[in-house]
Amino acid sequence: MKYRMKHVAEYVLLRSAGAIVNILPYRGALVFGAGIAWLAHYIFQFRVKETKRRIKLVFGDKYAVKEISTIAWVAWRNIVFNFIEILGIGKANPKWVDSHYDAEQFLTETKKQADSGKGCIIAAPHMGNWDLASVPCCQRGLPVFSIAALQRNPLTNDYFNKIRSSPGFETLTRGGGTMARVADNLKAGKFLVILPDSRMKTPDMELDLLGGKANLGKGMAFFARRTELPIFPVICSRIGWTQHKLQYFEPVYPDLTLDKKEDIERMTRLVVELMDRAIQEQPEQWFWYNKRWVLDPVQQS
Repeated sequence: MKYRMKHVAEYVLLRSAGAIVNILPYRGALVFGAGIAWLAHYIFQFRVKETKRRIKLVFGDKYAVKEISTIAWVAWRNIVFNFIEILGIGKANPKWVDSHYDAEQFLTETKKQADSGKGCIIAAPHMGNWDLASVPCCQRGLPVFSIAALQRNPLTNDYFNKIRSSPGFETLTRGGGTMARVADNLKAGKFLVILPDSRMKTPDMELDLLGGKANLGKGMAFFARRTELPIFPVICSRIGWTQHKLQYFEPVYPDLTLDKKEDIERMTRLVVELMDRAIQEQPEQWFWYNKRWVLDPVQQS
């Protein structure tokens, strides 16, 4: 296969960053990331104006201009920290996880589910380091997997899949037959990790979120209903630079006495309401920088 020069350049930069991150100690790697974040945010102003507009749109006059700037900066710095931690995921051994994660209640409850021989859907919105929410699960022997779209750059796509799978995490590439494979995995006792706050490109399910309307996917609740398995909502938070918390919430179960469509809407709404409260309480933890702003209307077909 022939690769475009852009693909090769991106891959070389990514591997170089990964080499630096894996040489440095954890906090040193985050200092390196903080420098990159500062340059992108304060010098190149990467999506800063749009992000502040979004925060202002959601919160109105709740926060002063300086506070909005702080929320935007911390949210961006955390995104870069997330990227750094993904590159250094190979360091995430059990000792490291025990030192940096407060996740005992969540892991206790999910382990009970695993011991019953049944799978579940873990709903983790774009908060804290959502990409590493699966690492403590893997360290406890929980069979977790997710669905990901194929990236445009095949070199970086393969690299990310490789490092993500290093703790024992399985990634299914979105495409033909994915739905059946997800259902089979869940029925086999595996745990699907899914992002419930991703905006759909085409009309799907319109729900209240952050004072507006968000077009969100029904896949999370669809799989719960199809497999008769619960949804375990979890909110990830970064505490300071190096500590992570996975906050456990009561599972959301399908109700087979309800109409299928009604039940899917009910389960999705319950998770989204919980997520909305978490973002309102910890706005700096959320991913405000997404290219597809969650409250933008979608093109009707």
